[in-house]
Amino acid sequence: MKELRDWLIEGDPVADETALSDTDRQRMRRAIVAAAESHDSPLTDWARGSWAAATVVVGITIAIGMSRWMEHPSNIPGTPQSATSADRLEIAAPRQMQLIAPRGTRVIWIFNDEFNP
Repeated sequence: MKELRDWLIEGDPVADETALSDTDRQRMRRAIVAAAESHDSPLTDWARGSWAAATVVVGITIAIGMSRWMEHPSNIPGTPQSATSADRLEIAAPRQMQLIAPRGTRVIWIFNDEFNP
């Protein structure tokens, strides 16, 4: 029975080719060196920098939006205050249920009595 290595050797299309001549090797080497020495246009650097700046702006916007979304509504100016101080004491202690799986996965359910679908 053939091994994988034998199959790869038999199926190699380059194994039967002759070696390159010195002139072909020098021509390929010059082409590679010339391509490496060519400089990118200044437009490429500007585009790369603008993409980086746009990514930073999007990240900051998401971070600010998430922080505003996570705040309690009483901390945000312009939101109506409907709960009295007695209601806030009940809201301060939410009921929750936590499940922890064997490999560290956690599922936390927080029950909201005021939820209306």
